Amino acid sequence: MLAVAFIGAIFVVMSVLKNNEAVVYNRNYIWHAKMDSAAGVYTLVRGNKIGHINKDVHKLISALNKTVEDFESTRPQGDSVKAVFPQITLQKIEQQTVNVQIANDQYLTQNMGLDGAQDYLAEVTFTLTENPGIKAVNFIFIAGDHAMQGLYTRESFTAYKIMIDDGRKNL
Repeated sequence: MLAVAFIGAIFVVMSVLKNNEAVVYNRNYIWHAKMDSAAGVYTLVRGNKIGHINKDVHKLISALNKTVEDFESTRPQGDSVKAVFPQITLQKIEQQTVNVQIANDQYLTQNMGLDGAQDYLAEVTFTLTENPGIKAVNFIFIAGDHAMQGLYTRESFTAYKIMIDDGRKNL
């Protein structure tokens, strides 16, 4: 009887973890931008676990939403104003293009700075185009000083140095 209860408990825990997969997501599941200060260039780094979720657009979006909020919450915020981070909502996928709505676009377009906003758009574009059926991302949000809505592909971000998960240059 005790063994049955133990197995049941394991099943419940695994089920909860599976249904709440965003708990385990971090930068390893997305493309993330960083500044290579030695070379003076911005770099996009492919997370080494992105291949585990790249066939599921919903998981990619969950990973992006979770990771951006975690990263941004560690940045210093002035005047104790609670930041409301940009969040992605899938609208539809058609003809190899994923259409995503950005909630809290004010933070993206006005508060992340020009480099931060471009990093965000690049991270989302590269992460979502990891899915074999997606070649472009159509961002839907109200444009601001630091970001414009519209269609982006990996070719939209040629100024970035591209690195795969083990640090080698992705040719």
